[in-house]
Amino acid sequence: MTGPVDITLHGLEKLAFVIFLAIALVIFANEVYFYVRLLLAFKPENRADNIGKRIKFLFKYVFGQRRLLDQMVMGTAHFLIFWGFVIISFGTLNFIGKGFSAGFSLPFLSSSLREPFLFLLDLFSILVLIGIAVAVVRRFLPGSQRMPRGWEASIILILIGGLMLFDLLSDGFNSALQIRFENASFVGSALGHFIYSLEFSPETLNTLAHLIWWCHLLFFLAILNYVPISKHMHVFTSAPNVFFAHATPNGKLSTPKLEDVEEFGVTRVEQYSWKTLLDSYSCTECGRCSDQCPATNTDKMLSPRKIVMQVRAHAEKKAPQLFKKTSAHFNERLIEDIITEQVIWDCTTCYACMRACPLLIEHIPILVDLRRALVLNEGRISSEGALALKNIEKSGDPWGLGQKARSEWYQGLDIKHISEKPDAEYLFWVGCAGALDARNIKVTQATARLMNKAGVSFAILGEDEVCTGDPARRLGEEYLYQTQAQAVAEMLNGAGVKKIFTNCPHCFNTLKNEYPDFGGHYEVYHSHQLLAKFIADGRLKVNGDPLGEVTFHDSCYMGRHNQVYEPARQIIDSLPGAKRIEMKRSREWSFCCGAGGGRMFLEEHGEHINVNRSKEAVATGAKTIGLACPFCMTMITDGVKALDKIDEIKVKEVTELLDERTV
Repeated sequence: MTGPVDITLHGLEKLAFVIFLAIALVIFANEVYFYVRLLLAFKPENRADNIGKRIKFLFKYVFGQRRLLDQMVMGTAHFLIFWGFVIISFGTLNFIGKGFSAGFSLPFLSSSLREPFLFLLDLFSILVLIGIAVAVVRRFLPGSQRMPRGWEASIILILIGGLMLFDLLSDGFNSALQIRFENASFVGSALGHFIYSLEFSPETLNTLAHLIWWCHLLFFLAILNYVPISKHMHVFTSAPNVFFAHATPNGKLSTPKLEDVEEFGVTRVEQYSWKTLLDSYSCTECGRCSDQCPATNTDKMLSPRKIVMQVRAHAEKKAPQLFKKTSAHFNERLIEDIITEQVIWDCTTCYACMRACPLLIEHIPILVDLRRALVLNEGRISSEGALALKNIEKSGDPWGLGQKARSEWYQGLDIKHISEKPDAEYLFWVGCAGALDARNIKVTQATARLMNKAGVSFAILGEDEVCTGDPARRLGEEYLYQTQAQAVAEMLNGAGVKKIFTNCPHCFNTLKNEYPDFGGHYEVYHSHQLLAKFIADGRLKVNGDPLGEVTFHDSCYMGRHNQVYEPARQIIDSLPGAKRIEMKRSREWSFCCGAGGGRMFLEEHGEHINVNRSKEAVATGAKTIGLACPFCMTMITDGVKALDKIDEIKVKEVTELLDERTV
């Protein structure tokens, strides 16, 4: 039996349809025009590079919903809603077309694809309704604090649910009215049989069928016009936002031109790139970013979600002045009135927020640009931060110990300066902490011993080594960073350096990901990457006392920023008697030690991040905490001391554990 004939609009009803649709489309177009115009008022930025990588982003994060599926229940619900929308959007186009002509059909619906499509349409309508039910339960049950419970969340769930429901009911009433059923439309057909069994009169069925049809239309038009003015604007912007996400390494910050610039960083919202505004349009306010943020989790003022929302609200409030070119008279200040200094300095740049975001929103650059404005334009930074910057400029390290002190750690060891061994395969980049901090010097010496045992040809810079500039960049002193980076890159290039290994993830990230902007192109390794390989290759023989239970803390700048998680674990697993216990927050979900973003050199208020993390490490019951970063060494050691556990638990760099058990 053929399917039912579509409801046909005539006379005033058809005129009303045309008028309603026209009004809705005009309102929608006006909303889109506002947002596009506001985007164009922001700073231009080229995001058209790496097209292949960007297409992969779309398939992985938009069509595949990869990050949403990190949380299986809500992720699956959203996955169903998303794909339901994709399928149903074709049905909606077909529905609108039939408002003009009952015989209208999208080309592929007149082919052999008709029945599969109708089946999928009904299937995903039901799955979307199930997804909405899950979202309602998770959002509104007591104890669900992350997801906002305001009226906006309720409205969109009601509108989507209503659209699905009236779509199915429309099929059912239409089928019952004509006593003709489409088997492929299994839900609509079942509803049609049920409605027909109620024995309504033909006149009543006709009235109800038309009423349901109009409800379907009005719910669609309501969604069309509500979404752009709500937090659900991501329905339209998520795909372009993901496509235009940064395609550079995670750990790389932008390198702005500092010459002929009147103002540094961002002091006015329109100085941000259009992509920052698109990020704010795309924020779903899901709270995943703030859930992972170490500052938020230790009750500090920073909330990554709030930052993104504030940028959008402030930009929209300022829009009339931006359009009229009268923004100079706008009284609300971005720094202080919208985002306070305390919030700006709370960030550890750990990348947890950006890793958690399903739509690849870029939170860290928002705050770094504000730091640049504070430091470069006004010199506004805490006294301890200012001292670290002054020391880097004057002495080449954040503590002001000077370059002479960098030669003390290797006295009596068989280690050559690069000038004495210009043909060395690797340069050992020791780093400021590795050369100057007493505790981390032990790690440096262990590394040198292991590399010698493995027969590695390496040399060092000794007193010629200076800070890479990483703390300066993360603290907003971009001019100092660029000065350091340019000088170091020229020195490395002049020495013919091709390969580098280092114990410091911050140096690793800067040398590997940021120095190419200054002509520094090197193969950069964390020492753990080489040592794990040497164990596997048999160049290092492991023996000695059983290690026992050990837990490993992932460094943010090796882990989330550079996706290096396994080498340290491989080393631990190779040690005799080692039993590795993972903390709940590990690998890409690891919790920051609190030292990143230059915060190693700033005072902390409220609960200390390093103590929070140390509690988690201690709670594993492991008697050894393994590390991969000199900053983590300082922070976790202090955290364990604060918990009065330093006599019970060893805090060791993984290299030390290996050095103690290597023949």
